Amino acid sequence: MIMDIMGIMRRILIVSYCVIAVMLTWPILLLNLRMYYPSSAEYAYDRVGSDVVPQLNFIGSALKAGAGEQMQGLFPEGYFFTHALYGLGWVEVGLRQPDGAPLRAEALQKARWTLERLDSPAGRAAFSASLDPPYGVFYVGWSSWLRGGALMLQAPNERDPTEATRFQADCAALAQAFDASPTPFLSAYPGQA
Repeated sequence: MIMDIMGIMRRILIVSYCVIAVMLTWPILLLNLRMYYPSSAEYAYDRVGSDVVPQLNFIGSALKAGAGEQMQGLFPEGYFFTHALYGLGWVEVGLRQPDGAPLRAEALQKARWTLERLDSPAGRAAFSASLDPPYGVFYVGWSSWLRGGALMLQAPNERDPTEATRFQADCAALAQAFDASPTPFLSAYPGQA
């Protein structure tokens, strides 16, 4: 009698383990399938994966809701870098679109929005105007990369002359600072490279 009960208990335990294993296996399987969708074939130099624009839109909404300020609390250039990467993500999307495409125009608009944030007091707060170049290599380098990307999204005859002049001036300031530096490391913060 006791042996029968032990056998039944053992079978119940085995069935329970099987049910738990199946319950754990399905979410892991679904997660793995999600990791491979969209497939890597969707991403290339000439196209944008189907999940990229929704992710950028999500990040943009988060930035508008204060994510940049939250990131600033986590690391010294959090506001700046989060915005810069968001803008550069849009530049990459835009560069994969043909001239005149609505998504290319949207990418330019988002890159310019981001540049406005980088050029704001909040965008420059972590950097010092006394550095060479002003606000340091980190600020000037990343903002110039984004500004250059915004210029690339436009036909040469449609580029804002003020934007092009700023890009050239910032690049020239970077080049001059590198030429004048005794080391290949320019200051990103006072006394820090």
